[in-house]
Amino acid sequence: MGCGFIEVPAVSARLWALWGEAGLRRIEWAAEEDGADSALGAGAGDPESIPEPYGDALAAYLAGEPIDLTSLPLDLRGTEFQLKVWRALLTIPRGNVRTYASVANDIGSPRGMRAVGAANGANPIPVVVPCHRVVEAGMRLGGYSGGLHIKRHLLELEGVKLVGDEVHAGQLSLI
Repeated sequence: MGCGFIEVPAVSARLWALWGEAGLRRIEWAAEEDGADSALGAGAGDPESIPEPYGDALAAYLAGEPIDLTSLPLDLRGTEFQLKVWRALLTIPRGNVRTYASVANDIGSPRGMRAVGAANGANPIPVVVPCHRVVEAGMRLGGYSGGLHIKRHLLELEGVKLVGDEVHAGQLSLI
């Protein structure tokens, strides 16, 4: 296991990553002053440079480059339902958003909006598994584990137009 971080001055945060032989295992947002143990838990190890293929891809994405992170090797671990939701999130194109209801419908659980929200909240690899692209039914941002300011920043990096905490019309894909 290895861990490292990327400074993200635009949101006064660090993006911490944890990886192993099978792939990227965890990403956490933390304050700029937080260390590995604070961000990833005790025993995370000493920070090192994030290796390829993760480091340059994450840095490019955070710099606003139109890079596809979905091809990165991932070591996703969760319940069967969570994995189903996370796989659906990987299909949401950059610059688009979906509602919790739409994702629930896509995975065959049309009444499972809250369960989709819970799976989003448990997503161990935000940014790469783009839970930030899921919004509430009223086109409002909703929650995000790193904070709404980071969700807003990520969506704007991807070209999504926001007015306050609402996605501007034309950015919501329901099908």
